[in-house]
Amino acid sequence: MSELPPRTADTMSDAIAMSSPSGRMSKRARAAAERRLSLALFGPDGLQKKPTDQPSNRERLLRQAAILRGLAERGMSVKKFTKEAAKLEAQAAKGDPP
Repeated sequence: MSELPPRTADTMSDAIAMSSPSGRMSKRARAAAERRLSLALFGPDGLQKKPTDQPSNRERLLRQAAILRGLAERGMSVKKFTKEAAKLEAQAAKGDPP
């Protein structure tokens, strides 16, 4: 990913001015200001988004089991959450879908 351009006081003041509820601006002027601000903040390529890696089903089940065990350790629905955590851990060990 390319390095983003440096932030300046001008970019911050432009962003504040555009978000001001009391200011009025024509559509053309607003569009031009948005393009300038976008270029100043994110560079000519714009904001580059990458997909977030999703946890596997096994990781998700184990994380949920750990949350339930933590709640049970603090005294919340001890029997119910301990039983549910054990069920989720067994499911993760088998590799079954939820």
